[in-house]
Amino acid sequence: MTTTKPLLGRNIAVIGAGIIGACCAAQLSSAGAKVTIIDRSMPGSSGASRGNAAHIAASEILPMSSPGIALDALSMLLDPMAPLKVPLSQWPKLMPWLSRFLFNSQASIYRENIVKLAQLNRQVLADVERLYALSGLSDQLQRDGALYLYESQQSLKKAASGFAIRQEYGFNCESINPDQLYQLEPELAKIFAGGYRIPQWMTVSNPQKIVTGMVQYSCANGAKFICEEIQQIIPQLQSGGAEVQLRYKNGRNQNFDQVVLAAGVWSKKLLKQLGTAKLLEAERGYNSTYTAAGINIGRALLFGDRGIVATPLAQGIRIGGWAELGGIKRPPNPKYFQAIEAMSLEIFPQLQTQQKYRWMGHRPSTPSSLPIIESSSANQNIVYATGHGHLGLTQAPTTAKLVQQLLLQA
Repeated sequence: MTTTKPLLGRNIAVIGAGIIGACCAAQLSSAGAKVTIIDRSMPGSSGASRGNAAHIAASEILPMSSPGIALDALSMLLDPMAPLKVPLSQWPKLMPWLSRFLFNSQASIYRENIVKLAQLNRQVLADVERLYALSGLSDQLQRDGALYLYESQQSLKKAASGFAIRQEYGFNCESINPDQLYQLEPELAKIFAGGYRIPQWMTVSNPQKIVTGMVQYSCANGAKFICEEIQQIIPQLQSGGAEVQLRYKNGRNQNFDQVVLAAGVWSKKLLKQLGTAKLLEAERGYNSTYTAAGINIGRALLFGDRGIVATPLAQGIRIGGWAELGGIKRPPNPKYFQAIEAMSLEIFPQLQTQQKYRWMGHRPSTPSSLPIIESSSANQNIVYATGHGHLGLTQAPTTAKLVQQLLLQA
């Protein structure tokens, strides 16, 4: 049986070696393309793809910008333990993004965005299984579902409509009482009023290994990696050809048949150069990984009242979350680590905290929570794949499939 290679002979650059770029490279190299992966850092060594929460969260179809978010956000900004942070110095720079974010909170637009996210995420689990199997990474998948937990009847009641929407779009949400949740997770503090179990949820044992594994698979299929920064993407329209030229920071130029821009929040500068001024901001997340936690958890746990999650990993237990709209230049705020670590002990009283390492990463966030997956108006041979926010690991294989379709149509 002959395997179809629809991109055979095409010379394609993938800018970005995070989870989106790595999955795109794996998908395109398996389709016969000659792939060059370009990043200023080694694959899996930095960014959100190195230290994320490790969730494949297909049921996450509710945009961050929802009706009533303005009042909720105001109360969170006044609460030092709330999951949303916006440093004062960032407000002027963020006004265009925040204005569009509030625009997206209108009920009709919110519903439209749910439909679009659901359409994308319904493909996720099958695409993850397919690409992970192809690249030899299926053993990294943990198919244990997830628990959303709430600490009061009031917060349970407030969250119910969101789970009803997930159910409406085909994602099972099973209500569980305190007795049931403590049978499932006995290490939890006895502070929870109940929650929801979502079976259609996976985690990975080590998100960094997914990135490096996808790149290794691509290289086994003839791809190569260049550790360099891209200064400019030149569409080459004036030459009359279909080529795209990349200009490296070291001054060298290189031509490609097609280019995929998948550099996370660092795509913003290149998007602007191409005349595509997308509203893309760094939504910074914080977590700590406890390498000798002294407790066990059986699945992903999401704490709805605190905006943090806990995940069992090969390295230990990772606990973190939050959203800090803090740009890409500010150093991590140590107070946020300390606050999340204090919460972790409230949730898991027996947690051993002596051995841990901390991480802060930049998630590329759009005001609508919809990723940017489209051909460039500057040249159809340039395809954008960025803006996945919290769902980069979740949506990466599906994004890679859609990117291949766009490249074939160019």
